[in-house]
Amino acid sequence: MGYDAAEFLPVEELPEGANLLVGGPPLTGKRELALSLVDHGCEHGDGGIVVGAHDSTKTIRQRAPHLWDQVKRGRAGIVDCVTRQRGESVRDQDFVKYVSSPGDVTDMGIRLGGIFQRLERECDCVRLDISTISTMLMYADVRRVYRFLHVFVGHVERLDWLGLGVLDTSNRESFDMLAPLYDGMIQTRSEDDGRELRVVGLGDSPTEWVSY
Repeated sequence: MGYDAAEFLPVEELPEGANLLVGGPPLTGKRELALSLVDHGCEHGDGGIVVGAHDSTKTIRQRAPHLWDQVKRGRAGIVDCVTRQRGESVRDQDFVKYVSSPGDVTDMGIRLGGIFQRLERECDCVRLDISTISTMLMYADVRRVYRFLHVFVGHVERLDWLGLGVLDTSNRESFDMLAPLYDGMIQTRSEDDGRELRVVGLGDSPTEWVSY
């Protein structure tokens, strides 16, 4: 058994315990794709977690209604790193946690760890989306981000969950340091006639580029 992805990717499913980078140049739809993969799982009964380093809870609610339904059922969670940074006064809820900025990696890890513990009791299958690593790197040192990712990549593998991390490939140095944490990659690119993606690292060879 794996995680159904055929509606979005040129593979039928993604393996349990796999961690994948969703990587490509800016403006190639990476955040939207990763969030759609999580929302699709929530629609079909999986749990979900989104670390919103770029998007607020309000935005995530609008773009991922099935995820939000699972949040209300106690089967999904959001770590929001945006709303407080904007100066809005918000209180933590059971499954929606607020961090002061995308650079507060320590607090982010504490909040995310708490949601992991609660969902571990509630759900067999959970899809995690860290969106975006690139935003975290604008505020925090790459070594701190590496340690944060290393912890949660390990938890995803241990629990047979599915992990996604969204990263711009334009910063080669950061990409080269962080990519080895992941089992494979969903690569995105923009062509004259639209956006394309392919899956790398989960089989003997990359898949074909397909439109999305």
